[in-house]
Amino acid sequence: MKILKITYKKIGVVATLFSAMVLGSCNKQLENNLINDTYADTFWKNEKDFTGATLGMYSLFRKAMVTNQAFFAWGDTPVGILTTSSGTLHSDIYTSGSFKLPYREGGGLNWTNWYRVINEANLIIKRIPEISEDKFSAGTKNYLLGEAYFMRALSYFYMTRVWGDLPLQAEPTETADQAVLIGRTSTDDILKFIVSDAQKASSLLTWEGVDGLGRRRANKAAALALLTHATAWQNDYAKTVTYADSIINRPDLFVLQSKGNVRNVFKEASAKENIFVFTNKDAENESASYQDMGVFSGAVGFITVSSSIYVNMPSLVPVYYVTNTKLEEMYGKEEDGDTRRTDFFRNITNSQNNSLMKYADIVYKNAATNSDPRVESNLVIFRLADMILLKAEALNALGKDGEALTAVNSIRSRAGAKTMISSGGANLKRDILKERQRELIGEGHCYFDIVRNAWKTKNNNLFVQLASWSMDATRMEQKGYLFPIENSILNSNRLISQNPYWMGKY
Repeated sequence: MKILKITYKKIGVVATLFSAMVLGSCNKQLENNLINDTYADTFWKNEKDFTGATLGMYSLFRKAMVTNQAFFAWGDTPVGILTTSSGTLHSDIYTSGSFKLPYREGGGLNWTNWYRVINEANLIIKRIPEISEDKFSAGTKNYLLGEAYFMRALSYFYMTRVWGDLPLQAEPTETADQAVLIGRTSTDDILKFIVSDAQKASSLLTWEGVDGLGRRRANKAAALALLTHATAWQNDYAKTVTYADSIINRPDLFVLQSKGNVRNVFKEASAKENIFVFTNKDAENESASYQDMGVFSGAVGFITVSSSIYVNMPSLVPVYYVTNTKLEEMYGKEEDGDTRRTDFFRNITNSQNNSLMKYADIVYKNAATNSDPRVESNLVIFRLADMILLKAEALNALGKDGEALTAVNSIRSRAGAKTMISSGGANLKRDILKERQRELIGEGHCYFDIVRNAWKTKNNNLFVQLASWSMDATRMEQKGYLFPIENSILNSNRLISQNPYWMGKY
């Protein structure tokens, strides 16, 4: 398959140029980007056109993820493992559960960027069946279609975890005349749509795509990983185990990194623990400087890595750090053997605090003076440890605690921890989620792990056990675990109302 040999050199430039060239704008409805109708008559003709569109779709997804540090603000800051000395604009989210995200609203509370990804996927899904097979190399047409289904599903998955009910767009908006107001579809139905799209993607994508595309574009395993997550959100745990096992049982493709080398998943996309990642290679124009973005929009590495570790980073004490006390609470003392304590964190000089090192792959644009640092660490969307721990969670929910213990303790064993988990029932659920915090902190999962296990049952106990603030029963009932929707969205679409808890509060 030709698509499996794609060259990634300057992918950022290709995707950016495509997006700028093909996409116009329209403020009506959901502010989706619209293609120029005249241009559409000359585009969508061959493999090159659809490959360009696909790269543009990935570029738009990266933008949605990192604008105002969205994935990190949603998935990590609410839990309170990472703390700050930079004031309430950064601390309110974990001290009081205030999700207003000051100065981050554009990426953290506004879903426009995500619907741009979805509209691009919708265009590919609509247009590609119209083109004959002879315009594509063998297998490429179906693979590109599978990528579009996957990215549409993945975008909806991120959004529904943040905002719950969503406008469901399954058709592209190509001209202003096609833009219509759409109300919100229930979270349950959105999850069904995600599962349907991910299943289609799985049938079209291949295992060969894992290494053939460098784990940097969608592959069959990525679709199965999304199905593992989505079915867990549906509490369909038997399927969660099945989908997780479909990945775990491919040791030819997926293997846990060895003890002490876990951070390699953030440095090397091809690390065999990775399933699907977004790279940030400066040589491919994927990185950005801190000066370009600043404290509320810079790459996560700029707000988590100390200048005492890498010179010319913005702060000696970064915006978010982990205290020695919290580090010991999570991993035990150094003699307890858990290497994640030193793999994932490093002490800040003359401080009782620690930098998160998952986003500490730094290059300097001016190597001679070590100036203008750029963060090159991967954004890891799915990796094998995540799948193993999700399987453990599902097995516990199915009453198979013995098997769940085997799964969760395989991650502890890999980390070199001297003590294994031995609990059962509800306590084991809590301990599995704590293990996910130890393993996945900073990767955008920890807050959503709590919500996943609480939203259907309206049980707020896990917030008490796993977050630094408590959610009372009234807030839980009013869906206060969701983030507010930015007012510009509400003002442009009268069919959309604010999430109940945030009415009158945001």
